Amino acid sequence: MKQVAPDKTCMQFSIRRSKLLSSETHPEESMYKRLGVSAWLNHLNELGQVEEEYKLRKAIFFGGIDVSIRGEVWPFLLRYYSHESTSEEREALRLQKRKEYSEIQQKRLSMTPEEHRAFWRNVQFIVDKDVVRTDRNNQFFRGEDNPNVESMRRILLNYAVYNPAVGYSQGMSDLVAPILAEVLDESDTFWCFVGLMQNTIFVSSPRDEDMEKQLLYLRELLRLTHLRFYQHLVSLGEDGLQMLFCHRWLLLCFKREFPEAEALRIWEACWAHYQEADV
Repeated sequence: MKQVAPDKTCMQFSIRRSKLLSSETHPEESMYKRLGVSAWLNHLNELGQVEEEYKLRKAIFFGGIDVSIRGEVWPFLLRYYSHESTSEEREALRLQKRKEYSEIQQKRLSMTPEEHRAFWRNVQFIVDKDVVRTDRNNQFFRGEDNPNVESMRRILLNYAVYNPAVGYSQGMSDLVAPILAEVLDESDTFWCFVGLMQNTIFVSSPRDEDMEKQLLYLRELLRLTHLRFYQHLVSLGEDGLQMLFCHRWLLLCFKREFPEAEALRIWEACWAHYQEADV
């Protein structure tokens, strides 16, 4: 860590080691390849049900998922589809959920003038500003009047109606955009996003109690794994333990701290819930 300039108070951080030593990685780290089409199909029986779920989650945790099948596998990781469901049951579920999604949207579009003014002030104004600047370097969202941007906008507005207790906060567009780019279907993406927002082990909402819970976990991890750094934060007093520097990490799940490919790989590893007692 070094000073940028004498008259500056900001600090510049550099990466000391870009790779871990083999002794610091999990012993099974290099044993799994990325989950491809063939391996994925081997986990499906003749009815389309997922077999050997634990082995699948382990493979995803260590190897990730090939881009070509993310749109098919992610709905399972995000609890939209159950592993026990058949292909036929999933199609029936999609039809049912598409109808529910349409009803949610109709509820939003049927607001009274007074309700709409409040919704515009508290939700829509922020969503409209965020979606036009989210992942615009991604080909899926690039260009003027891109219909995929409008789909993302509808998903976020409808989610605020579906879950008014959470509503919308800045950063949620960063979470839904990659899902839409892989899953493609608007209704399916909405319900995957619902699953993601319920995945409290991975996602932190901006609400003070949710963020504090995540920071509590992080402080304890630091205390156990990097005691010297933890003691340094303690020595700084309350401000140090607030750990403001990592709030964005938790809110956006490291999306802006890593290149997109690496960030999504982290997401998949977290969504796999490998070696967790409650999955």
